[in-house]
Amino acid sequence: MNPIAPKRPGTALAPVSDTPTVQSAFVLLFAVTPDAAAQQAALPQGLVAIPDQITQSYRSRLDAMQQRLLGEPYLQARRLTRTAVGRLPLPEQDGAPDHADIHLVKHKSGAAVWEVWLLAPPQALDAVRWVAWLDMDDPGSLARHIWRTLRPAAAGQGSEPEMMLPLMVLRCASCTLDELLDSSGHELVKLLHRDMSDERFKPSFVQQELDADFCRRAQGLSLVARNGAMDVHAQPNDADDAPLPRNTLPLLVTLELLCLERAVLRSFLNRFAQGVYGTTEDLVQLRRDIFDGLEEYYGTLAKTHGYTAEATALGEVLFGINDLFDSVVDRLGALTFEITTRNQKMVNQLGFWLTTSFGAIETGFVASSIATWYYTDNLSAVLGWTIGVTLATTLVIAGLLRWRLKR
Repeated sequence: MNPIAPKRPGTALAPVSDTPTVQSAFVLLFAVTPDAAAQQAALPQGLVAIPDQITQSYRSRLDAMQQRLLGEPYLQARRLTRTAVGRLPLPEQDGAPDHADIHLVKHKSGAAVWEVWLLAPPQALDAVRWVAWLDMDDPGSLARHIWRTLRPAAAGQGSEPEMMLPLMVLRCASCTLDELLDSSGHELVKLLHRDMSDERFKPSFVQQELDADFCRRAQGLSLVARNGAMDVHAQPNDADDAPLPRNTLPLLVTLELLCLERAVLRSFLNRFAQGVYGTTEDLVQLRRDIFDGLEEYYGTLAKTHGYTAEATALGEVLFGINDLFDSVVDRLGALTFEITTRNQKMVNQLGFWLTTSFGAIETGFVASSIATWYYTDNLSAVLGWTIGVTLATTLVIAGLLRWRLKR
């Protein structure tokens, strides 16, 4: 439960009354692994340029928020890059967004998030209709249409994203948050979970979900679920910032990092699924890449500000990031053992040949001294004895050491 905002009794029980008009925007986050991102040889087709004013505003505001949340050292490391990809015109539907602004957020590991902004005209809150827009299983939905554009099957890139997470951004200027929840609390929870069924949720479940609000603003509501996230503000002071309200930015940046980290972790598991192979140098580089790729998990995500800490903790559980992290750490232990074993074997082999070489050389010197005493005037005989004894000693020492190493 939100420790600042009081519990709203009866929110889930109130019958639906007049549905308020809201300004709605949807941010679709399509996360892809490094391997999948590398297959994107060219930019999506059918796009036009995003107006410069929108692109500059997007970059400047998100860069400022990243600096505030993640710190200057993280930005200086240039672990993330943002690219304005283009604007995709959408099929005309009454009340639906008419275009999608597409940006690409890329991690230094190669993992990426396609960030797609959809701005709908002001309209009555309609969870059923909006969930249909976001349904990836429906070939005719907006989300599926956008994904087909980003990853065209004709190019052999028809795989699904590692995850698709929509962030619903809702602003209601005509009512308070309590009034909005009294009239539409159930609809908001249905939207949060992208529930397509006609069945109603239990009032206790709706209340439980609404009580998970971690927003610290008096008229704000921030929720995260397995299938989506939501940022709601009533009587907002950032309505003119649409489609990128400033109060949404902390949650958006946090969700970006969570999506990227899931894609990074998945790529490591995919690599391990193929077995531990390659040279020792390859394995050492893989371990180095894993430690670097986990920075967002044990470093950046762990140090986010308090008002995004709850979203981070929830997301790590709901999106399976903690489980993926544990699996990677387990396999990292096996990788470290393999590297240690190979290094030890290499040291043993080096010691084997050094022992053989020095033993043979020392025996050769002894044989040379003895042969010189017997064959004072016969250099060929001395050399023959020296070489013969050296070779014989080499074979004997090598055989004994090899037998010892195999025990």
